[in-house]
Formats: sequence, C-alpha cells, structure tokens
Amino acid sequence: MKLKSILHFFIFSNIFIACCALVLTYSTFYLLNIPAALNWYLLLIFLCTLFVYNLHYFIKGWKKSDLRLDWCKRHSRYVAISIFGSAFFILGGIVWHYKAIFIHQGGFNYRNLFWFIIIPFVSLAYSHPLNPWSHKSIREIGLLKSVSLSFVWAFTTVVLPVIMWNDAPATIFNQVLFLFLYQFIFIMALCVLFNIKDYEEDKKDGVNTVAVMAGPQATLHTGKWVFAVLIAIAGFFLLQSFHLLHLAGYAAILIPLIMIFLLFHYFKPGMDSGLFVFRHDGMMIVQALLLIFAVLFINS
Repeated sequence: MKLKSILHFFIFSNIFIACCALVLTYSTFYLLNIPAALNWYLLLIFLCTLFVYNLHYFIKGWKKSDLRLDWCKRHSRYVAISIFGSAFFILGGIVWHYKAIFIHQGGFNYRNLFWFIIIPFVSLAYSHPLNPWSHKSIREIGLLKSVSLSFVWAFTTVVLPVIMWNDAPATIFNQVLFLFLYQFIFIMALCVLFNIKDYEEDKKDGVNTVAVMAGPQATLHTGKWVFAVLIAIAGFFLLQSFHLLHLAGYAAILIPLIMIFLLFHYFKPGMDSGLFVFRHDGMMIVQALLLIFAVLFINS
C-alpha cells in the first residue's frame, strides 16, 4: 500500500508527466546538439507541464470524480501550492533569462514573444474554454482532443526549442521535421489509448473521439496495426535523417513500436489509473532514452 501511495503521489501530482516532457525535450537537445545556453528551456518545459496539468486536474476535480480526481481533492492544498509555485518559477525563469529569450542581435525578438503567447494559450485552451466564440475547450471537440494534444507535445518538445535557438543551422531542417513527425505519431498512439480508457466519460459528454465513433474494440484492433505501420515509417525516415541506420538505431524504433502494439493488444481498461498513466505515458521516456542510447552506441 505504501508503494502504491508513493506511485499515486508521483503520478497524480503530475511530477511524472513533467519528467516525461523534460526527457523528451532533452532527447531533442541531445540529438540536435542544441547548445547548453538554451538549457533554460528544459527548466521551463518541466515547470509549464507541471502548471498546465495541475491546473487541469485541480479544476476538473471539483466537477467529476474518479481515483485521480479524488486524490486531487484530498490533496487540494498541495495541488494549489504546485500551481502557484510553478507559475512563480516560470515567471522568475523568464525574467532571469529575459535577454536569452527576447533579445537577439541587439533587438527585441518578437518571434519568440509570439510563441510564448500562442503555445500557452493553446495548451490552456485544451482544457479550458478560452475561445470567446465557443463554450467548449479543445478536448471537448471530438477528434481535436487527440490531434491538438499530440501536436502541442511534439511541437514543444521538438520544434519550439529549435525556434528558440536563434542560430540553428538550416541543415537540421529534415532532422527536425522527421523527429517531429515521429514524436507526433508516437504520442498520438498514446492519446488514442487514453481516449479508449476515457470512452465512457467521453461518450457521456458527447465528445466524439475515434474510440467513441468506432467503439473501443474496433479502435484497439485497428489502432495497433495502423500505429505500428506509421511508427515504423516515421522511424525509418528519422533514422535516415540522423544517420542512425544501424542495429542500435533499429532497436530504438522497434522496441517502442512493439511495446505500443502490445499496449493496444493487451489493453486493460480497469487498471489502476496511476499504474495506467505510469505504464502508458512512461513510453515517452522509454522512447527518448532508447534514441539517446542509440546515438551514444553508434558514435562510441
């Protein structure tokens, strides 16, 4: 019981998902040789993920009830402190690294300002109805639930740090593109699994995800093959662009591919929600570490 309580704290406090974002982003830094001068981005991605997810579950916890939301209600003081604490350190980090973020070649970097406004807005709009013309959040608009979440994750962990790298060489364009596509497809597979887990809730709320429209079993049966093929194709182009067509590189793609396939094939909807998150979102860490180890092995 004590081990389960520790797991629930680690998962339900959203420290784990923030670590997933951090490791994914670090793999981008490692693969693309992004300079250490941009390490402030790693801190921000961790804190921003912590803030967005805690805010989401803090608000949702007073509207609905399940194991995770009940935990948030029982520990509402901690969740509130985490929300305000992460917001404080995000603002502090931006102020501390103001020149690195917003000053380039002696002038103000409006491009970075644009991304610092639009990405937080989209991230928050996923859970909260920020659109003045609609009373729905993005996650309540059927297929956008998975697509938008996958895009934001892939964009913020792959593309955005390169955008922040003002002197990024043009030669890495293909690498960034294929890494983004690979991350997008991989995270989309995880999103579909979570949609299947949320099938009853989404059906009740009228959120027409693929799982709601096609049914859980059909989504599981078709999804395992569709995502296996898509991950294999995107993975091959990723390996090719990074010159990782080596046994270690193939293993870095095939191992996560097989694990995703098995998660679809042996899907367990009644699993403890903390263990479910650890098992499924943890795939992001596995995937990122395997790519890093592949580069280390090939270049050693």
